[in-house]
Amino acid sequence: MAKRSAGGPNKSAAIRQYLDSNPEAKPREIVDALKEQGLEVTPAFVSTIKSKSSGGGTSAPKKRRGRPKAAAQGAAKTTSPRTASAPATKRGAAAAGGDTVSVDGLIRAKKLAEELGGVDKVRAALAALEKITG
Repeated sequence: MAKRSAGGPNKSAAIRQYLDSNPEAKPREIVDALKEQGLEVTPAFVSTIKSKSSGGGTSAPKKRRGRPKAAAQGAAKTTSPRTASAPATKRGAAAAGGDTVSVDGLIRAKKLAEELGGVDKVRAALAALEKITG
């Protein structure tokens, strides 16, 4: 931060004082008004002082940018790339319809039941999955 010369005017205080009497003033307007008083300030400096003094630091926290954490990435990916871009067939469209189950879906469900050890195990796994995914 730049040092203020001894006995020199406090530009920040002058900006705040002008803002108290003119809260809707634009930075350029403030620069012109202070120039008439003999103070040289830039619009960028006025904007900085204006933003620091008007908000009081009560603004909402900003969103984080960038990639989500690993746990969120795993939850977001629900379909494989191959099935997400595959064209809808008659069987696939029927399965997406709601109550109708395709033959391929039933075959996969039977294989899953065999792998997990029965229908009761599949139900328990689905209940656990529903709790996890909400």
